[in-house]
Amino acid sequence: MVHPNQTHIFPGALRRLSRDAFQSSKRWMLLLGVLPPPLRFQIDLTDGCNLRCPTCSKWQATPSPQELTLVEWGAILGRIRNVSLLNEISVTGGEPLTRPDALPFLRLAKSLGFRLHLISNGWLLSDETLRELQVIGVDRLTLSLNSLNAALHDETRGRPGSHARILHAIEAWRSGPRQMDLCLSTLVVEANCGELTSLARFAQQQGLTGIIFQVLAPAEAHYPFARHPSMPRPAEGWHLHDPRWVRSVELLEEQVQGLLHAQRQDGRVLNPPSQLRNFPLYYRQPEALRSQPCLGLLTRLYIDPFGNMRLCYGHAPLGNALTDDPRRVWRSAAARSMRRASRSCVELCRMLNNNL
Repeated sequence: MVHPNQTHIFPGALRRLSRDAFQSSKRWMLLLGVLPPPLRFQIDLTDGCNLRCPTCSKWQATPSPQELTLVEWGAILGRIRNVSLLNEISVTGGEPLTRPDALPFLRLAKSLGFRLHLISNGWLLSDETLRELQVIGVDRLTLSLNSLNAALHDETRGRPGSHARILHAIEAWRSGPRQMDLCLSTLVVEANCGELTSLARFAQQQGLTGIIFQVLAPAEAHYPFARHPSMPRPAEGWHLHDPRWVRSVELLEEQVQGLLHAQRQDGRVLNPPSQLRNFPLYYRQPEALRSQPCLGLLTRLYIDPFGNMRLCYGHAPLGNALTDDPRRVWRSAAARSMRRASRSCVELCRMLNNNL
């Protein structure tokens, strides 16, 4: 089956069908116990971040000096080479570009033949850095844009000027060779739930590769690995008191229908349609989605800033990529047990995982 992220050469309708078919195939794999190799690796290069998003807790801790060196990362890259089906790495953080050796890391990974997807908040993305990413051969860059309104976006990112830097990066990309795909990622909150179709239209008008929408999770879902071995337990009923939780669900339903229509037209909305249709239900009655299986443990293997390998941020590590074989970790008894447990997991972060 063609993975939905590899269907950019096909019409929007085919991309939409591919994404839902891919979701269905994962459900069957979970049900039947079929386990292919991981689709890709996700590397959290650092806990460090230069923004102060109120929906995240990573920035509340100082990055540990024990984060892996470039030499150690080089050893890990050699170990995981050709292990995943796509031989792809999603590089994130924190903010990966806060590491002085982020570009050498990307250069090394590309020299080993990896496809590279860099996820960034865009603050450190100067024109020179953007050009260097394209010279290195980064395949896809995803930037966070939560609103077309500068004040609203900056409030969700915790730092004035973030919106302006994102728009500048988009314009710099548009005026360059466009050798690298450029996508947007938008967190759906109460304040922006009425402009989702406008954001999708903006991505289309700018000629971007696509846009993906994410639902709000507790800030503890994005935690500093140096401080916690696994995801801290959020307060019971946290969403009832979170001012960013979407309460205008009828408006959100209208926006979701608009996104599904836009997706049928050109496929730039990257979420599986089945996931988009669940957004209103998630915000109206999140407990109702707990009966749906979490599919995030079937597609990627995570490596944190210390080399620890995880199937899910909600659980403790299963091994370390410096010393342990990622193939064995992926198929280990502990991993099988974790996947079985995921069928009855009650954490709401499952809605972030279901689009993998």
